[in-house]
Amino acid sequence: MVGCVRRRPREILFFLIATAAGIRMLLPGAFASAGPAPGERFRKPSPVRVEPRVAMREKRLTDARRAYDRGQVEVARELMKGIDPAQLPRSLGEEAAYLGALLADDAATSDRLFDEYLKNYPRGTYRRAATLALARSQFAQGDYREAENLLSIFSPGVERDPLGREGLLWLGLSQLGRGDAPGALQYFQTAKGDLDGSSFEEPYYFATAEAALRASKPREAVEALKVILARHPRGDYAPQALYAMGISLETMGRAADASAVFRQVAQRFPDSYEATRARDRGIRNATGTLALGLPIGGGYAIQVGAFTRRELADALAKGLRTSGVGDVQVLEGREATPIYRVRAGAYATRDEARALGERLRRERGFSYNIVPR
Repeated sequence: MVGCVRRRPREILFFLIATAAGIRMLLPGAFASAGPAPGERFRKPSPVRVEPRVAMREKRLTDARRAYDRGQVEVARELMKGIDPAQLPRSLGEEAAYLGALLADDAATSDRLFDEYLKNYPRGTYRRAATLALARSQFAQGDYREAENLLSIFSPGVERDPLGREGLLWLGLSQLGRGDAPGALQYFQTAKGDLDGSSFEEPYYFATAEAALRASKPREAVEALKVILARHPRGDYAPQALYAMGISLETMGRAADASAVFRQVAQRFPDSYEATRARDRGIRNATGTLALGLPIGGGYAIQVGAFTRRELADALAKGLRTSGVGDVQVLEGREATPIYRVRAGAYATRDEARALGERLRRERGFSYNIVPR
């Protein structure tokens, strides 16, 4: 062809190679993605380095959880110091926030941390457990309405695990605590299918009996108490159930039967708080001698709460009196900012005061201290 230089095949090959080399020189790195060098093809990628501080916090969190599960609370609390949930990955941060609330030194801090957990992790793994813990604390402080509002996430007929069933029980107790005995009784009857035969059977039937008594339905109270005495004759609630049975029979006008039941309390559970109450009624013991009640102003009482707000202390004291606890007092401290201490009972010995404290611990989740009267 005219004007066209004819090239040989070998010349064409050299031309293409030279052209490619020129482009590579003009555009350095343009072919970097073409693939690794043969020697690099099978080399393992460098491991992703975790920041040392984060890894250390994760290990301390794991160790704290294990210590808590073993019951080593102080060890777990020490391990949790300085761990900020916000500086951890979200899943670990959630666990740290929940564990921090469990390990708080005082009730006020624990309540605040549980509240923060629920706000920061509204659908978190520990949402139900945190809600139950916060509600129990509100119940102990006498804020039954707030406890009931928190526990509304638990529903009869739905709960299948122990935590959910415990939530149902405290929901009914909160309703009873704020004074709605008929409503609480109806609720407990609705929840029977969830709680009958469960690990919460004893407190459930006792709470049902309490609701029935306060709703002026002693016959229904007797039926619930019979279940406790038949299935758990030596259970934690047996002394209380037997004493409540006497109260129910007395309310029904069966004084002789009630007296016989009170005598059983003094005979079968002589060291219990209920035996003291039975003796206060002038019930004779097994030897036939009159067991007189303890004088008012005994040597020991129990302290079940201390508050900076008088209204919270008064609410707790009112709840204790409503549930039949005697000699309840609210004492104002002499601190610059007064502390209002709620105390109950008047006993000659520490063991008798401890019996009341253990009853309140089992029945209402209270912690207590034995103090001089």
